[in-house]
Amino acid sequence: MVKLEIFIYNGADQTLSERGLYQEVKNILRTTKSVDHKVIQSNFYDSGWILEKRIFPEASWAWDAYKDKTAVSIELSLIDAVHRDFLRAILANKRGELDVLVYVTSTFKEPKFHNVKRDISIFGDLLVFPILLIGLA
Repeated sequence: MVKLEIFIYNGADQTLSERGLYQEVKNILRTTKSVDHKVIQSNFYDSGWILEKRIFPEASWAWDAYKDKTAVSIELSLIDAVHRDFLRAILANKRGELDVLVYVTSTFKEPKFHNVKRDISIFGDLLVFPILLIGLA
């Protein structure tokens, strides 16, 4: 099992709780046995989430998991990928396809939790939707 570090941005906990997803997301991640993309994604699938949900028909981009206008992005390798994901989330939110973003990363390798938390603050004027940032250790 892994430990969770959580950062709540723009009322993500409340939005997810209203959908019955806040505890579900935390439980899925708490029972994850390793900080591995495929393992984490599989746990979401086992809990009824859609995997590899296409973000836009005109591109091959996909959310790692998706349910009830809640997108999950798992990033365990590049800080620059975080910024790409933010841009995709902004567009999805503007199109009415995303209400809340669950962003899963690590506390010990790039992109580190504290760096993603910092970048959410930096991009705060653009990130108008709720984000639940979870760092796995």
